[in-house]
Amino acid sequence: MKPILHVFVIVLGGAGIFFSWQSNVKHQEQKSIYLAAIQDNKKLDVDIRKAEKELSDEQAGLAAAKSDFDEQVAILEAAVASEKAMRRQLAETEATLEQQEGQIAEQKKLLDEATKILGPGVTLDNIETKIVEIENNKKDQTKKLDELTTLADGATNDVAKNKATIADLSSRKAKRDENISRNAKEAMITAVESAWGFVVIGAGSNTGFTPQTKLLVKRDGVLVGRLNPTSIEPSQTIAEVDPGSMALGASLQVGDRVIISVPATQ
Repeated sequence: MKPILHVFVIVLGGAGIFFSWQSNVKHQEQKSIYLAAIQDNKKLDVDIRKAEKELSDEQAGLAAAKSDFDEQVAILEAAVASEKAMRRQLAETEATLEQQEGQIAEQKKLLDEATKILGPGVTLDNIETKIVEIENNKKDQTKKLDELTTLADGATNDVAKNKATIADLSSRKAKRDENISRNAKEAMITAVESAWGFVVIGAGSNTGFTPQTKLLVKRDGVLVGRLNPTSIEPSQTIAEVDPGSMALGASLQVGDRVIISVPATQ
């Protein structure tokens, strides 16, 4: 009985040792598996972190790409808008150019007409100046004309008065003038109007004076000037002084003798 017990104890001890060894082997295997799992987890964690970084980088790159894309889209939209604006401006410019061409043609037509009126040398640059010059010249000429008209009116009155005075003087000297011989064809200056360039001669158609008669004036036997009859009456003649026939500074005087340059046929 004891030997069996010993055998049983031995068997149990061996079994315990076997199970203990087997348990230890399994424990070592589990420990190895655990350690391997830890290493795998660490590696997996590194891979996860790496993947997360790569994902973050990808997301950042994607965000940058999206930003670039949005920027490009904005640039494209701006370019499209700019193109539309440029097309609109081009259309407006073409319309303006067409309008300006019409205006230029009209201006050229007006310039041609202005050249006919104002004379050669007129351009678009100086036409306003030319017009201003003409207007100013017109104003000056109008002013001068008004002044001359005023002077002429005054002169007409003076001439009328002078003629009346001359006529009176001529009438009072008529008797003396009648003493001049017709055959001598000679008379005397009875009045001088230097301001208006005419004289009164105490002889007329009765002496043979005609509008075509050329008269010479002499003083002390020396020729001093020439006269052209303008108004001839029977006993007196009004004649204009020929300024080209007078010496510089010379003037006619009452009492100067007047003769016919070429005596008329009797």
